[in-house]
Amino acid sequence: MQHVTNTFDVPWISHRIEGSKGYEFIFNILGSEYTDAYNIDIARVEPGGYSPLHIDHDNHAFYILDGEADIDVADQCYRVRAGAVVRVPRGVVHAIRNSGEGHLILLSIYDPPRVRKQLQAKQRP
Repeated sequence: MQHVTNTFDVPWISHRIEGSKGYEFIFNILGSEYTDAYNIDIARVEPGGYSPLHIDHDNHAFYILDGEADIDVADQCYRVRAGAVVRVPRGVVHAIRNSGEGHLILLSIYDPPRVRKQLQAKQRP
């Protein structure tokens, strides 16, 4: 097991989900090689970038590392910035919009782990 990962050495993967704009990811920065309880992705959203309202079948949380966002969860919109943790229970509609001037950078933590085999293959050097 690799004990330390320097994210500057891992390439960002541009990933477009239908209805979204401006997303790049480092997928599974912490994944099944470490635990089967959850996994963590890092997302970078360009200024003006967004995801559409959608529903996921897993619990997840966002930890905002840098930037500002408007995040819809259920029927409420939250303005968040670096240091905020946003909880999204499975089955709840949500969306993210970068409302800041710079990039929005966040950790996405999924429980149970999200498996993206086709993207993992692209990410490996």
